[in-house]
Amino acid sequence: MIKSIGLLLVCIVGSFQSLSQPSNSTLKIPTLNDHLYVNFEGMKSPYTNTSFFLELGLGESGVFSTDGVPVGDSTIFNLNGELLFVNLRFGYTQQIKKWICFFVNANYSARTGNNAESLFISGVNTLISIEPGILFKIKHTKKLSLSGYFKLTNTESSIVDIQRYFSDLIKGNPYADITRDVPALNGGGGLVASYAIGPSLAFNFDGQLVYGETLKRESPSMQYFVSSNVSLNFKKWINLPITFIVGGYANTLTNVFSTEGSLTSSFMTKLAYTGSDSFILSIETQSGRTPIEETNNRVQLKAISFAAKFYF
Repeated sequence: MIKSIGLLLVCIVGSFQSLSQPSNSTLKIPTLNDHLYVNFEGMKSPYTNTSFFLELGLGESGVFSTDGVPVGDSTIFNLNGELLFVNLRFGYTQQIKKWICFFVNANYSARTGNNAESLFISGVNTLISIEPGILFKIKHTKKLSLSGYFKLTNTESSIVDIQRYFSDLIKGNPYADITRDVPALNGGGGLVASYAIGPSLAFNFDGQLVYGETLKRESPSMQYFVSSNVSLNFKKWINLPITFIVGGYANTLTNVFSTEGSLTSSFMTKLAYTGSDSFILSIETQSGRTPIEETNNRVQLKAISFAAKFYF
């Protein structure tokens, strides 16, 4: 009788464990060498799985200084200010075959001053971008997943430029306008890779090169994005469904931080919940340097974002 009760308890405990831990047959999140794939949302994935992600980010710049209203060869006064950033991104990937998929990413972002001085310096910039593309597998082994992709990015910006407006008024420009609508189009491709040493440790890389316009509206130029990180999964170590990622990027593509093709560099961390078999919830932080185009210098950048990614 005691043996029967003990056997029944073992079966019940085993059933609860099997329900609380997703099995490989039901796991929809990609794995490599038993390592659960988690990455920064700003990087491409080497996998063709059908998925959807949503991300909301907030950030601010450090204090910077610039010249005030230009009058001839001089300025009336100098200004100090900070900038605030808001970013909303979402993307969808549809698997066509096991080796190829179609993706489209959309981004809405805004940059504005947090006081009267910084509003005068940088105004209010809003950007809407659409990025369709195709990703295809190049090589997939037990430890390595390597893929390539091609993409186009169309950006539409609306810029409230108070400083230029007053400058045009002083110069007597009869067509002075406080608002400018500026488009930008570029295209290119890149390589994305993931290498898993084991269930607890993996390395991720994304490098892309594109050619096209920036919001500065000068001659088209080459632009790049390079990012890498280390992914640590604690499930095998201490049975905790958490993944921690640390890495960084260098970026000259048009974005909410740099609208004119200048370099933004950042150190990033990510903490993700990986206890589900079909979705990942995460928090990302970044700290780096970003250009303020009007001042021709780079200032400190701090940002945080919240993301959710679902696999189907």
